[in-house]
Amino acid sequence: MKWLLSSFVIFSTTLHASQSWQSYKKDTLSHQGEVWGWCTNEKAEKLMNLIHDTNPKVCVEIGVFGGSSIYPTASALRYNRNSGVVHAIDPWTTEACLVGYDTNDPNFKWWQALDIESIYNHFTGMLKHFKLTNQCKVLRMTSEEASSLFEDESIDILHIDGNHTADVALADVLMFLPKVKKGGYVWFDDVNWESTRKAVDYLSENCEFQEARSVKDACFLFRKP
Repeated sequence: MKWLLSSFVIFSTTLHASQSWQSYKKDTLSHQGEVWGWCTNEKAEKLMNLIHDTNPKVCVEIGVFGGSSIYPTASALRYNRNSGVVHAIDPWTTEACLVGYDTNDPNFKWWQALDIESIYNHFTGMLKHFKLTNQCKVLRMTSEEASSLFEDESIDILHIDGNHTADVALADVLMFLPKVKKGGYVWFDDVNWESTRKAVDYLSENCEFQEARSVKDACFLFRKP
């Protein structure tokens, strides 16, 4: 996708040295709909607020797609100006998207029909357009491949929004929860899917549910004790 020059890009070069958090957040969220994906403004604001309040150094997102959750995350990291980075993990391949789905599953057919390379190009173009490349490290690989890159208790905020089949969703939790610091946070998206129940139950049993910061029955936030 060819990005058009916007007032936000011009604004972002001078940025927030004198801009309040609320004003910066409002400007950021006004562009949320330009980024491909399913992150609502409500969720984007909660992602940004957690980063602003906790000042993390290491954030990780599993399952990036077009970057609609990375955009507010990286934007909040930029505002904090603490050299924090979000690691964007996604293989961006049709093969990885189809793992765990039966060929007759509507999800299988939906993912199979997508132009994944176009989505990846949109994502990287978005980072450049909004000048967020310094706040995002792109890891084009599976979550299993990426897991070895992070030491135990090294992640401040983890966002799991990858393959939603039951086994893969649970595997992401089991692989990455040990990588989260004690007192760190875990976002888990699409908690209302039947296929994510095992993963959500595991997080509920091993972490503290943060109801006030969660997004209703769509995206839960947990704190690792």
